[in-house]
Amino acid sequence: MARTGIVGYGKSMSATALPGIATKPAASAAQRSRIAYVDALRVVLIMLVVAHHSLEAYAIPHPSEIPLPDPPIPRIWVFLWVNAAFFMGLFFFLGGYFTPGPADRKGIAAFARDRLGRIGLPLVFGTVFLVPLVGWAHLRLDPTMPPVGYWTYVTRDFLGFGPKPAFWPPAVHWPTFNFGHLWFLEHLLIYALLYSALRVAVPLRRDAAVREPPSSGAIAGYAIVLAAATFMIRIWYPQDRWIDFLGFVQMEPAHIAQYASLFVIGVIAGRNRWLETMPTRRGLIWLSIGGGLALAAYVVIGTGTLYRFNSRAWWVCGWECLLCTGLCVGLPVLLRELRLGAARLWQVLGANVLAVYVFHMPLVLLLQWALIDAPAAKWLRLVVTVVGAIVGTFAFTNWVVLRLPFARRVF
Repeated sequence: MARTGIVGYGKSMSATALPGIATKPAASAAQRSRIAYVDALRVVLIMLVVAHHSLEAYAIPHPSEIPLPDPPIPRIWVFLWVNAAFFMGLFFFLGGYFTPGPADRKGIAAFARDRLGRIGLPLVFGTVFLVPLVGWAHLRLDPTMPPVGYWTYVTRDFLGFGPKPAFWPPAVHWPTFNFGHLWFLEHLLIYALLYSALRVAVPLRRDAAVREPPSSGAIAGYAIVLAAATFMIRIWYPQDRWIDFLGFVQMEPAHIAQYASLFVIGVIAGRNRWLETMPTRRGLIWLSIGGGLALAAYVVIGTGTLYRFNSRAWWVCGWECLLCTGLCVGLPVLLRELRLGAARLWQVLGANVLAVYVFHMPLVLLLQWALIDAPAAKWLRLVVTVVGAIVGTFAFTNWVVLRLPFARRVF
């Protein structure tokens, strides 16, 4: 989510005349600024990320959240499922979209060094100082576990120095070292470095023709192929099962086909400026498909028509992948047509996206812990947690983190 990663810049290409799209004058890389509606889209997505993590403890027991004593809020987990179906995939698409431009301008070696700094440094910082707080808070607030000091947890249980404690649950991996909510930065960095290596091995064709945005038939074909690939992977790996691929890549295989393919499509789209040239009607049609499927999920689950489902089922894979495709195509077009992002508030919020992603989890945990014994209904505590985490994290990153000279250069 760095300014040159998720918060990226447009490409210095003149617009190509496409059906229904007016031709725009050419602009140099220095003249073109960030695409305002894409910054607004990132702000919306990061708010969904914070809301997602805020809601998990209230919806389902989750090992990365603190255990709440009262029962989960019924059927509110549908918000988690709809989110997981598309929001990180759309982030990967945007990460890919703003990869070719910086690589062209800076050169491959400088681009790779920039990604190591802009993505790698927040990843290392968060893994060392923030991720252990999540695991320790869960352990410390679990009434079935004995008290453990923070330093003991970090050295023994997170890093694995010393013997495994006898009370450790057999089903929980030990030591607990992981990237936590920062897994996305790890993947984005790996994809950027793989792109750099590919550009070195296969030189860019400067005379390549600009491709028009994909037709609805091609978009539907992608959704079908993605659903088939997702279904095949979930035969072995259902949703929410995480592995350490190659020993160091924190991965949820159930969504990896979506994430990897959308990053690649984002790279192709960025080279050809599809966000700027996607026909409005086509984008809004796909928005109605994705939004309609999301709304249908809320209706059938919210009304109790469907209480639960198997993430390995073929129809769930199809529903999820069609929803994802529709929203990934349609949401950027919607925000483009609404002309969001140009106002000063959007610009300020957009500059905080990476920092909010890195720093939001401790505040989420703090609010959940502070409200455990609050004399209020659980749904009200949930609302306070979501709103408080979003507002509080943006305030903290904007007026604290981004005021620090070194942090301002990274985030």
